[in-house]
Amino acid sequence: MTDKEKKVREVLSALLGRGEAEFEPDASLKDDFDVDSTEMVEVVCKMEKAFSTSLGDGAEKKIRTVRDIYTLVGAEAG
Repeated sequence: MTDKEKKVREVLSALLGRGEAEFEPDASLKDDFDVDSTEMVEVVCKMEKAFSTSLGDGAEKKIRTVRDIYTLVGAEAG
């Protein structure tokens, strides 16, 4: 696991109140963690802050899985 992957898991864990190990690359944020559209915007904001970058307009619509976040922040999913 890369440092960026670990950071993504840490942010998701803090935001969603789940254990870091639950955030496997193919886990669906909507189906596995009940993340709704409002929470998805918050996920994007937290990731942008954690990685000091912009994920781009409409990023919340591009994210379905944890792997999608890895891709947007430039992490290598393992």
